[in-house]
Amino acid sequence: MPLITQTFNHRSLMRIAIVIAFIQFTNALEYMVFNPVFAFMAADFAVPISFSGYVSGMYTFGAVLSGIIAFYWIGRCNKKRFLIVNMALLGLLTLLTTFTTSFHLLLALRFCAGVVGGTTMGVGISIVINNAPADVRGKMMATVIASFALVSIVGIPAILFLCTHAGWHLALWSITALCWLALPLIVSTIPQDPVSSDRIYIPRLDTETLLFASSNALVQFSPMLVMPVLVPLMLQQLGAAPDQLPWLFFGGGVTGYLATKVTGMLTSRFSAFILATGSTSIFILSLLIPLLGYQQSVLFITLFLGASYSRLVASSTLTMQFPDSGQRAGFSSLQTSIMYLMTTIAFFLSALLFPEHGMTQRDTNTLLTISAISASSFPMVVIILQKKLAKRFQPSIIQS
Repeated sequence: MPLITQTFNHRSLMRIAIVIAFIQFTNALEYMVFNPVFAFMAADFAVPISFSGYVSGMYTFGAVLSGIIAFYWIGRCNKKRFLIVNMALLGLLTLLTTFTTSFHLLLALRFCAGVVGGTTMGVGISIVINNAPADVRGKMMATVIASFALVSIVGIPAILFLCTHAGWHLALWSITALCWLALPLIVSTIPQDPVSSDRIYIPRLDTETLLFASSNALVQFSPMLVMPVLVPLMLQQLGAAPDQLPWLFFGGGVTGYLATKVTGMLTSRFSAFILATGSTSIFILSLLIPLLGYQQSVLFITLFLGASYSRLVASSTLTMQFPDSGQRAGFSSLQTSIMYLMTTIAFFLSALLFPEHGMTQRDTNTLLTISAISASSFPMVVIILQKKLAKRFQPSIIQS
């Protein structure tokens, strides 16, 4: 028996999805923007720009810990109230960052931001899925995931513009404003959580749960291997000029946004295996462009980002069928935690594959090959997950 029985029309569902997408946009922007913004902050904290890795690492460390802990207790919380507290705290932590020049305090604030931000995505997605009928969940998920593409299209360029022309303090204040702008939207749009604590049991962290929770992380591992070297890859092997980079990322972000929307609509027409196979084929095709020596930066970034977002939508739509409604927030938090952990591993592995003196074409080709091989496993993972879902729901079908 589903925990949420209230019927929402399509317009109400879209309002919920758009508000959650705005929350995800703000949450992702707050996390992703610190790497480029730290170039403007480093001098005030009297540390080299290379210390940005420590800043990002403290956030992901906090996000991993909070995601694992939230898996066990988040089901007992009121999701609407939880989102309100999270966004209020995230805005406050970002604001406090602008009033210190102590690097150690900055690291502590980023750890706390990771603890808060690491659970926001899981709770937000659970609200969308629990309120949406099964036949439109793919479309709702695509709306939320599209917010990540909008971070690249609008968010980061706008923040960097503010950093350049008004200073990094004002840039972070704008993120604080976005966090607090989300509060009235949550109050007015997100439905009350009817879950009562007497129907909540402590979830088990078994092998099957870990398998489903790890799927998105495995999907994201392949593009995250390439992300740290994306700029030098396009400059050195794909023939892009430095002044073309902003437009390339803008165009790639637009493609990623469109790919999420299209894939979301296709989830009701095609199986997860077909979508996984098609998007993975396009992803591998994008990697072949630099591997074969073609200087087609526009085609590469278009296929690379579009396929990456499409694969994530296909995986998310499938894996969110696994948890029960009451356990979906905890499962999503665990899923997000594993994604942060896998992203960190991918970043470290990408750095280890290159010698200290710089990038060579041979090293880059090795990285691209590893990325392609790891990506090719996704359709097989989908088959395994579909078989486990079929076995899980088969008893209820027989009983009915």
